[in-house]
Amino acid sequence: MTTIAHSQPATNPVLANLIAAAIMGLLTVTSAVSFGKVIFAGDLAPMLPFGIGLLLFSSVIVSGVTGALSSYPALIVTIAEVTVPIFSLIAKQVVAGMPDAPVEQKLMTLVATFAINSFATGAIFLGLGKFKLGSFVRFIPYPVVGGFLAAIGALLLMAALGSVSGLSLQPFSIASFFQFNVLLQWLPALIFAVVMFILPQRVNHLAVYPGILTGAVALFYLGLSLTGTSIAQATERGWLLGNVPSGGLYQFATVQAFQQADWGVVIQQIPTLAALWLVSAIALLLHTNGVELVASRDLDLNQELSGAGVAWLLAGLGGGVGGFASAGENALAHDLGVTKRWVGWVIAGMCLAMMLGGAPLLSLFPTFILIGMPLLITIEFFNEWLYEAWFKFSRSDYAIIVLIVLITVTVGFLQAIGAGLVAAIVLFVISYSQLNVTRRVSSGNYHHSNVLRTSKELEILEAEGDQAYIVELQGLIFFGTANKLLNQVRDRINHDNLPPVRYVVLDFRVVSGLDASAVLSFAKLKQIASQKQVHLLYTNLSSEAKQRLKQGDCLDENDPFCHTFSDLDRGLEWYEQQVLQQYQPQVENSFHSPAAALAINLKADFSDPHQVDRLMNRLELRQVAENEYLFHQGDPFDGLYFVASGQVSVVLELNDGQIKRIRTYTVGNTIGEMGLYRRTVRMASVIADKPSALYFLSAETFEQIEDSEPVLASNIHRFIVDLLAERLQHREEELKHLLESV
Repeated sequence: MTTIAHSQPATNPVLANLIAAAIMGLLTVTSAVSFGKVIFAGDLAPMLPFGIGLLLFSSVIVSGVTGALSSYPALIVTIAEVTVPIFSLIAKQVVAGMPDAPVEQKLMTLVATFAINSFATGAIFLGLGKFKLGSFVRFIPYPVVGGFLAAIGALLLMAALGSVSGLSLQPFSIASFFQFNVLLQWLPALIFAVVMFILPQRVNHLAVYPGILTGAVALFYLGLSLTGTSIAQATERGWLLGNVPSGGLYQFATVQAFQQADWGVVIQQIPTLAALWLVSAIALLLHTNGVELVASRDLDLNQELSGAGVAWLLAGLGGGVGGFASAGENALAHDLGVTKRWVGWVIAGMCLAMMLGGAPLLSLFPTFILIGMPLLITIEFFNEWLYEAWFKFSRSDYAIIVLIVLITVTVGFLQAIGAGLVAAIVLFVISYSQLNVTRRVSSGNYHHSNVLRTSKELEILEAEGDQAYIVELQGLIFFGTANKLLNQVRDRINHDNLPPVRYVVLDFRVVSGLDASAVLSFAKLKQIASQKQVHLLYTNLSSEAKQRLKQGDCLDENDPFCHTFSDLDRGLEWYEQQVLQQYQPQVENSFHSPAAALAINLKADFSDPHQVDRLMNRLELRQVAENEYLFHQGDPFDGLYFVASGQVSVVLELNDGQIKRIRTYTVGNTIGEMGLYRRTVRMASVIADKPSALYFLSAETFEQIEDSEPVLASNIHRFIVDLLAERLQHREEELKHLLESV
């Protein structure tokens, strides 16, 4: 039962636990009897006392064993209510599969099926707990889970109505519901279920549940007295359970069941049992999460799975069914003040006592209560998954819930499960296809590599920046999202009103996966690029993605228009070099030496170009070979470097041993200008990418210049300030465009 009450516990902890144990024990016994009437109906109705005993035995096992092994001492465990309608369905299928067999053989076949199910479910729970795999069940789409539970409510409704004496649902007739004797069974049951659902939400008292049960029984017998109806007459009309033989209700019949069962019929139940295993695992995990919220503490999920697994195995030995904690029952127990583990053992003891000597009491039990208890669960499930879900879920997710319920009622439970999963997968694919696989789009106008260019080079790159179309990708790329990407890139390449694109950069840094179905779109993109003579640059490709693209002929080392780079920075650097090469020969022809090249660049930026020659006389030439370090991270600052030829990179040595490029410097750039003022240790290392020549201005020399040549010092300061301001401006513009493109 899942109704959440808000009763006030007694002030004495021991008394509170005793009262709670009595109330929960009464509800557990009532539920077991009600579930027995639901499962053992139709041709199996003569075996109802046996069935009640079997479910009481199951309650003893799950309450005593699972509660003892739980990580939460106050856990209350009963027969899993979500499994009852499926057990009822299995019972009907067993009876239908053995039309000419005696009732006893049908019963033994059903018991064997229950035992097999308990063994399998127990093994699954133990396996999930041992290998800590319980969380994998949570990958089932939540609307499908809701559809399962709502469908279980529908099955429980049908099973409860099917247990009404004199009511035939096949063929369905509305008039049959209003036959006098039938009406006197289901209408009081419905009223009882509604009261049990509403009153605990309105009345804040621990006696609300036993009060409703006691009041319902009292009103029933008062009605018998006022109408002069005898016990025998009430039993004959189906208003009392009756026909319960004296003595113990439970009979150990597992061995007999395995001997007499029709195993062909048992095997036919495997598909339904497989669905039951899935539902049981999902329900256990969902209810465990609910118990955590109620108890305001974390439970060891793997321990709960293992404890439930042991209980299911033991229940299977006796031919019974298993169970697990219900969030609703534990909410009620928490409100009643349950804190001790022995409460579960008291509940098990009450079920054991009823199982061994409660037959006389059960014969006087009103059937409307037994019909009303499953109706109560139906109301709760429908309220949560058909009413409240309307306000919580999207319309597409809600449609999945309704679809599962309708197929369950009209076709079958297994078909509903399959249809729900297929619908959820289709909706997921459709929804995911609507997601934008493009994380950010930019161009070479403002998105540059970490190579620090001169002012002249930056002007060239910004003027020619529209040649590069830079697309940073994200998420899972499959046939749906890949096709959108193909159309996006193709539209940009073919756009007549925009400058032509010569370089398309596709960055995969935050791509979670590349599906094989997406390769076709990239193959088409390669064809388009070859026809238009557009370079495709793939950056940050994982080994798996690179392998898939190679297998799909999307990457070819001999293709002059297809390139791969380790990261986006390297890809942008290559593109920039291709653009600058168009202008580089005109610049290099005027340079006769590294010193002359540096002097020309400095004169373009110094406020007084005549001071550059004075500065050059103060500088020291430093030659570095390829892969040689200029200085290392952590070295003390000793001066400023000017790059005269070649290329050097600032690299950061990370704690895991990896080396990350921060900046690359070419001719005319300076290294260490911030240290000239802060005089701190070197924050990163500098390594030569190729043989390079640099001119060094030591800190001591700079101090001498400040003392003896104030005009030159002023020009140096002005040069550094302008340099830092220009870099900051470019960074701000780049950041602005990147933010606008998100």
